[in-house]
Amino acid sequence: MNKIIHNDCFKEMKTMPDNSIDLLLTDPPYGINLTPQRSTSKFKNVKIISDNNLEWVDDFSKEIYRICKNTAFIFCSYQKYDVFKISLENAGFIIKNCIVWDKMWFGMGNNFRPNHEFIILAIKTKFKTKSNNLENILRFRRLHPSKMYHPTEKPIKLLELLINESSDEGDIILDCFAGSGTTGIACKNTNRNCILIEKETIYIDIIKERLT
Repeated sequence: MNKIIHNDCFKEMKTMPDNSIDLLLTDPPYGINLTPQRSTSKFKNVKIISDNNLEWVDDFSKEIYRICKNTAFIFCSYQKYDVFKISLENAGFIIKNCIVWDKMWFGMGNNFRPNHEFIILAIKTKFKTKSNNLENILRFRRLHPSKMYHPTEKPIKLLELLINESSDEGDIILDCFAGSGTTGIACKNTNRNCILIEKETIYIDIIKERLT
């Protein structure tokens, strides 16, 4: 089962049964009003929808707590980590870990240029990785912008690792901010079922092209 849904994720998630999602893996807007600035980037001046505030985070946390069986991975930035953490805890989640994605690539800036993002591991009950021997710094080189379909696209291998370590073949994986569908490709490669929800038509077309 691979479902690609063109809709607002908040409307769509409300239709999902309680405890119906084996794993949530998503990369939501970070609430940092990000605009890619590199003059050479094909994403220059491309805005991320809903990235100018985090007024939606509490509703998001409550909804994913309701529909998830246990485990959720949520990407976020260091600037707003506390907002996501507090919101998820208030919804009932236990924050099991803060995973650091080492992008092995310096970001923009002049001082202590960023080369990492956070991945919150939120759970309802007990959790253990399949290998039972992972550190919480994951090193995967970020994609070169020329090879990206979306300005915040994540490496497929990074998503595959998270999926393999926290779910079983045939499980249902939800990405409610699907972007260009990279989670769907990772699910396909790891024999999982996926539900991808994306609001923007341009990315729905890209997802369908990438997954066919």
